[in-house]
Amino acid sequence: MNKLGFYKGRHYTEYVEKVKALKRAGDLDKAEKLLLGLVDAVEKESRAEGYGVAPWYYEQLAIVYRKRRDYKAEVTILERYAKKTHAPGATRPKLMKRLEKARKLSQQE
Repeated sequence: MNKLGFYKGRHYTEYVEKVKALKRAGDLDKAEKLLLGLVDAVEKESRAEGYGVAPWYYEQLAIVYRKRRDYKAEVTILERYAKKTHAPGATRPKLMKRLEKARKLSQQE
């Protein structure tokens, strides 16, 4: 059984530099796949522990989707974030603004 917050043997927080490196290298497919696994780990830990989700992973996926001009996927991940209990901080309003913009972009397609 996987420990809470772990993905492929490591806690999701240990993947930040890997995600950044993949994005810098332009390997958006690998970054997306990794981030989707990390979001699942974040959500499982959040549910079990009863605290808000870490927004960074959702934000990074939204950035990947925006770079690809995949606005529907961006809306989907941001709506997924919006439905969760959130950790305190300034990121939630920022991501809700991003969701509004992504919805508009998606409707223009």
